[in-house]
Amino acid sequence: MRAAIHSLLSSWRGLALTLAGLALLATLPWFTGFGTQRLLVEVFTVFAIAMAWNLLAGFGGMVVVGLHVFVGVGAYALFFLSNTLGWNPWATLPLAMAVTALFAAVVALPMFRLSGAHFAVGTWVLAELMRILVLNSDTLGAGGGMPLSNLGDFNRAERNLGTYWAALAVAALALFWARGLLKSPLGLALASIRDSEDAARASGVPVRRTKLALWLMCAALTGLAGAVAYMNTLQVSPDASFGLGWTAMAIFISVLGGIGRIEGPVIGTAIYFLLRELGADHGVWYFVALGLIAIATMVLSPQGTWGLVLRRWPSLDPLRTRRWMP
Repeated sequence: MRAAIHSLLSSWRGLALTLAGLALLATLPWFTGFGTQRLLVEVFTVFAIAMAWNLLAGFGGMVVVGLHVFVGVGAYALFFLSNTLGWNPWATLPLAMAVTALFAAVVALPMFRLSGAHFAVGTWVLAELMRILVLNSDTLGAGGGMPLSNLGDFNRAERNLGTYWAALAVAALALFWARGLLKSPLGLALASIRDSEDAARASGVPVRRTKLALWLMCAALTGLAGAVAYMNTLQVSPDASFGLGWTAMAIFISVLGGIGRIEGPVIGTAIYFLLRELGADHGVWYFVALGLIAIATMVLSPQGTWGLVLRRWPSLDPLRTRRWMP
């Protein structure tokens, strides 16, 4: 009983700290400039995309090399629907999320016929196909892309503030949704699949249906993050939105932070942007350094930075103490 009470108190304390942190982040636009706001929008959206990849690979066993296809679909859905229907871009975000989930459901049939390396490569091929289709679509602006015309009705301060809060909401959604998912029956099924897919199937876990549910939810989250990311730039183009760089960032962040743990994308995103801000001016050597860091992490600590932290301070493991978050 005493342990249960302590766990409950720790849970509420974690919730209070998390909400306080989000409230503090929500007030930052009044104390920072436009440059900082735009950087944080990128941080929040990349974090959400990395969380989606981490869940797919770390719990669903689906190594997705073409996750950026959902970034492009979500961004183009927002721009096209907002410009065509004349809707407020922020009000169109849920619709862009729904369109991405619908797209993921349609392509799931051919994609789920593949497995392992074939699945990973198949998702990348899918992203390339979509890039080529958009590149040759005059309706979507072809190679020149599309501007988000409706944002012209708002002044710069309103655009930056609204986009910043939307990105913060996406990051909060990714964090709380991921934790809620892993504590749900679906999360238990995913954990069993991660440990042993064959054993999970033998125990009656609907492996295919569970993976499909995760695929759709991660696609929707990625599409939403992509829509907000390109709302921040006011322009979307096929080469950028369907670019492999989005997935590469998500993979690097997850590997660096720790695959298969919620804390992984949190720590990995912080380290990645710190490295980028400190070393991006060094050109090609910056990318060499990132590659060496990724290799060193995989060799020395396959569990990522969070794995190193738990080796030194095992009491921080939320699976044991539940102190990290509610």
